[in-house]
Amino acid sequence: MQLVSTPRVEFLRGLRDEILSNYPRGRRIVGIDGFPGAGAREVGDDLAAVFDDGGVPAFRASMGDFLKPRASRGAGDQAYDETTFRRVLLDPWRLAGSTGFQTAAFDASRDVPALSEWKTGPADAVLIVDGAYLLGSLKGIWHYLIYVDAQQAQADDSYLVEQTPFFSASAVIDTSNPELPKRVLSDSC
Repeated sequence: MQLVSTPRVEFLRGLRDEILSNYPRGRRIVGIDGFPGAGAREVGDDLAAVFDDGGVPAFRASMGDFLKPRASRGAGDQAYDETTFRRVLLDPWRLAGSTGFQTAAFDASRDVPALSEWKTGPADAVLIVDGAYLLGSLKGIWHYLIYVDAQQAQADDSYLVEQTPFFSASAVIDTSNPELPKRVLSDSC
């Protein structure tokens, strides 16, 4: 299916092309970090569609589907069940097609584990994962990390100071106008 050309689609095609230029083959892992209200999930969904449209299979996951149970959930990246995320998604993904993986493991609305849905994919594909705090304990796993910023988002100031996503991310985008996202250059000169 050919996506209709809009400023948002063209912007995301540019990001896709940059990622493919840096990582032309294999299993790529793209993180989309952003706080509620910034639109990280929507950027992830649309970026996956742009990859698919360009002939590169894309798989989607959200860290919200890898939460710990409510009773043992901490704040920030401590809310995520990183062990399960690595065991059922990240580690199998890295095996490049030789085993199945799960893109969700927890149903947050019901506060119970999600039903297992195992998927497989080709050795040349992209996994796009959205969530807040991706530069915390998961910092080193991303081939490419996008930080989504929007004026209306509820950001965690201590995370911004400690992890410096404006400088640590591969790309920072401003989604204050979702239909016309723009790249933010984080040059400190």
